[in-house]
Amino acid sequence: MSVWVFINLLCFGMCGYLYLIWSQYWMNIERQRLFNKTPSIPQHGSVPEINFQETSYSEKYNINSVFANTMVREKNDHINRRSIVAMKSSGKLSQSTGQTRPFTNIVRKSHGSPRFPNIHKPILEFDSDKYVCNDYLTSECEARTAEFKTLLLKEFHRVLMSDSKVFTSGLNSQNPYDVHYERGQWKERTKKDILCALGGVSVQTVTAEDEPFKMLNYNIPNDPLQRHRTFNTCAVVTSAGSLLGSNLGDFIDSHDMVLRFNNAPTENFTEDVGSKTTFRVLNSQVVTKPEYNFLDNPLFNGVSILIWDPANYSSTLDEWYHHPDFPLFPVYKRLLETRPQADVHLLYPNVLWGLWTVLQDSSPYRLRRNPPSSGFTGVWFALHRCNRVRVFEYVPSARATRRCHYHAPRTDTACTLGAWHPLAQEKALTERIRENSDIDVFQRGFLDLPGLSNINCKT
Repeated sequence: MSVWVFINLLCFGMCGYLYLIWSQYWMNIERQRLFNKTPSIPQHGSVPEINFQETSYSEKYNINSVFANTMVREKNDHINRRSIVAMKSSGKLSQSTGQTRPFTNIVRKSHGSPRFPNIHKPILEFDSDKYVCNDYLTSECEARTAEFKTLLLKEFHRVLMSDSKVFTSGLNSQNPYDVHYERGQWKERTKKDILCALGGVSVQTVTAEDEPFKMLNYNIPNDPLQRHRTFNTCAVVTSAGSLLGSNLGDFIDSHDMVLRFNNAPTENFTEDVGSKTTFRVLNSQVVTKPEYNFLDNPLFNGVSILIWDPANYSSTLDEWYHHPDFPLFPVYKRLLETRPQADVHLLYPNVLWGLWTVLQDSSPYRLRRNPPSSGFTGVWFALHRCNRVRVFEYVPSARATRRCHYHAPRTDTACTLGAWHPLAQEKALTERIRENSDIDVFQRGFLDLPGLSNINCKT
């Protein structure tokens, strides 16, 4: 090969390499322009002081890659839509290797305590020294509470805005449940409107007469979830890490009904979470995964249980039966055979999409099209059965940390803000319909909600 041929080849390769870099640069510029183009966003009536930041949260923290990892489903093998969780406490999942790599988007205070991920500057610090009050009656406590409330609600709205930007920018490729829903012009709802909308979603569970369960001889109890029983006061106890150190146990147990979630224990935590359990709401992972030992674990004995598993938006019961997210039906049938008196029921999957519609219709933002959480499902159920509902640490108090659950050491802000469920909207909506003081919510740690029996939706 002559020297001139070698030089020509070398120049050609370098030119191609420079062109590739230049193209990538302009693609990044265009992507940034797309994400930073902020649509007009209606201001939420309950927090008029909020000024939304314009920098794209989704671009800053690469939300698309997180969505891609959290909602992967292969066309042929129908891999479970909730089985791949990208947001681990130690890092996020690599698409290529399956290994975790450390997060780079967590801002930490100088002494090592974490903050929420943020755009330009910290929006909310999980710092009990800064926000928790020793004396609720002081003006200083009132100021701390007001600051925490403002920043928390701003954080919820920022997450909703950033999610909405991803969807409205044409990147809504992740719709694993094939949701086809278009609402009309958005109008802000009153507290009564929201409660009536939740009341319009009836409590409906699978019965022994529903197919294919009747044909397959499922011995489903006739009276689902103590159907004819109502309660005066109900406690909905989340699994939030902020319950640690709350000393709310006796107050929780004083309620006529206590609802808990999944595998949240009471033993060794009674001082903070109480000991009474009337109902549990379980997702289908708890029912099917061996580590939860659903059939033999005494935690799931002697209580009424509502199990949920999402189906596609327009699926029939038969389609859901053949394509569940997790294989819960053989386990459920085994339970009914071995414990025929068990008050354990399956939630109709279309109920989840009814609740999702309430969330979407109550938000000016476009929500992720995944079903609501166990927490929101439990709140909705309690509203139907109780005259007064108190929800503990659903909207986090000033005790909040990055700890996900009071009974496990895992830490992740996604447990508060949402990585899969539309948690930010669930919590913002629930906060809007409460009737108690800011001190109760953001210092003591509970929301006080009116039961649906107290609401006249006909006028």
